[in-house]
Amino acid sequence: MFTERPYVVAFLVAFVVISWSERGWQRTAFWLASGTFLGWLMEFSSIRTGFPFGSYSYHEENFPEEAWIGGVPLFASLSFAFLTYFGYSVACTFLSRLERRGTDIRREANARLDGSIRVLLLAALITTWVDTVIDPVAHLGEYWFLGDLYNYQSEGVHFDVPLSNYAGWVFTSLCIVFVNQRFDGWLRSRRGAPARGFYLPMQPLWAVGTVLGNFAFMLGVTVYLVASDGVPSTEPVGEVLASGLALSGAFVAFAAVMLYRGLGRRALTLEPAY
Repeated sequence: MFTERPYVVAFLVAFVVISWSERGWQRTAFWLASGTFLGWLMEFSSIRTGFPFGSYSYHEENFPEEAWIGGVPLFASLSFAFLTYFGYSVACTFLSRLERRGTDIRREANARLDGSIRVLLLAALITTWVDTVIDPVAHLGEYWFLGDLYNYQSEGVHFDVPLSNYAGWVFTSLCIVFVNQRFDGWLRSRRGAPARGFYLPMQPLWAVGTVLGNFAFMLGVTVYLVASDGVPSTEPVGEVLASGLALSGAFVAFAAVMLYRGLGRRALTLEPAY
């Protein structure tokens, strides 16, 4: 993973920095462990039963040097941890009151908001939104450095990706975020430990920028596939690029609206999920 998948390592490092800054080391460590485990558990279940992502299989024989756990590559399980955290952090930012402090922007601390059902639902939506750009490109992995990693047992409607895959991402994201909201609530109620890390300038925008960076990376790969002579003409790479551009552009517009509203929003009072 560290030698062949530097992009995974880069997003993992970004997660550690952003989460530690926003929530401290305890919550970061728990999110990494719980997110990786739950992501692995859902994939372990799905490749055997079809729940929750649909029926698919990994090509373990093509990657003898990859780290595998129960037929699931480790880097795929890790991806659930950092992608769900980015979705959660962005959801908190989009629903928070943002404050300008000179050239800096800060997010108002609001424990009730961080543990709210509204954040939970928006986090799952954003995480799945990111996956709608990732998976059609990952499905073409045999034509770029991801490799021929997996295949679905039946063709899906979104560039051969079944809708059950996205339903599975919604379900898995809800589980991971909810568990971590509960853990955060437990720390606050039992130990009186607020979510506290270290200062980053423009802190609310780091996770937003990472999501945009993820979009940019996948679009860059898709442009490479469009220009590559090694991709058969039967593969709809042009349509995948158009879809990725549309979904990424829609997120940029949504982010702009939510950030603008956040700068003028009053503090919210929400019912916590824990």
